[in-house]
Amino acid sequence: MSRVRSLDRTVLEQVVERMAGLRAVVVGDLLLDDYRFGEVDRVSPEAPVPIVRALRTHQALGGAGNVARNVACLGAHCTLHGVVGEDPEGEVLQALVEAAGIDPSGVVRSGERPTAHKLRIVARGQQMLRVDREDTTPVDEAAALSVREQACAALADSDVVLLVDYDKGLFASLEPRRLIEAARSARAGGLPVVADPKRALARFRGASLLKPNLSEALRFVKGRGEPAEARRSLCEKLRDELGGGEIVVTRGRAGMSALDRSGCFVDVPTRPLEVYDVQGAGDTSMAALALGRAAGASLQEACIVANAAAAVVVEKVGTAAVEPDELLGRLPQAIAAYERAVGQGGDRSVGPGQGES
Repeated sequence: MSRVRSLDRTVLEQVVERMAGLRAVVVGDLLLDDYRFGEVDRVSPEAPVPIVRALRTHQALGGAGNVARNVACLGAHCTLHGVVGEDPEGEVLQALVEAAGIDPSGVVRSGERPTAHKLRIVARGQQMLRVDREDTTPVDEAAALSVREQACAALADSDVVLLVDYDKGLFASLEPRRLIEAARSARAGGLPVVADPKRALARFRGASLLKPNLSEALRFVKGRGEPAEARRSLCEKLRDELGGGEIVVTRGRAGMSALDRSGCFVDVPTRPLEVYDVQGAGDTSMAALALGRAAGASLQEACIVANAAAAVVVEKVGTAAVEPDELLGRLPQAIAAYERAVGQGGDRSVGPGQGES
């Protein structure tokens, strides 16, 4: 029976260090996260709603942009490919891309749609209101073709491709299978493609690794998520339906469930935390998972690194990224959470065709 290899903190630290030498191509839906932070001390006389007195503003990359920001913060070189509108929000987003040290040459401007924009009103540490401005219809063919061509051109100088779907119209037009096929032929042995799908998981069939969350996975294969044996069956169904790649199903505070190419299944739990803001945690775990795998980590090790990265950002407010020193500092807790679960429930790895042992 195939087994996940034993944990070694030094090995995981070396994985994080190797991330800094990688080159990544990030393709996906680009969003601008806009915040107004303020105070509430009275109710409007016009309607029974609180009045927020705005004190400061903050703008950040969202969607695939936030994944790219996390990739860059972890030290990897990153090119970003997506579509923004010919509007002020698009200009702000492009400026944020450049400020984050990300290559912006793959960001395509389109006059056919607005830049996806989320405005959040926050007071007393709580989100009071969110206002979305977006167009979720398929991106126009010319813009999608430009994104795909530029992304394909960047493959030759890359180590990993990340496809980030926020269901905002890009992948409805982009035909990600063509990108996946191009990555396979970009070098001997193929270039790994890690996909974070939203609803249309089948679009990403053939990717090296797919990372849906539990609700997305269950909606696709109509399986069950509990107990562990059912989760293994769920991951196997996803693998079979989506071309045989590795599967990682994220389960929020419960951590991740993963199935590698050998058929070995493992639950990778996370440590309970005081959560300030879950926004962007999935983006951070996506970046760390993809870079970890590309840096030579086993799937189990990459999941532990991704859990550690996500644990850093959920303790921050707003869209956030993780730095290498923060990730290294959180690794011991992520390892301990896994080892504690193993100690309480036995070896959580399950080989092909086997029950839990």
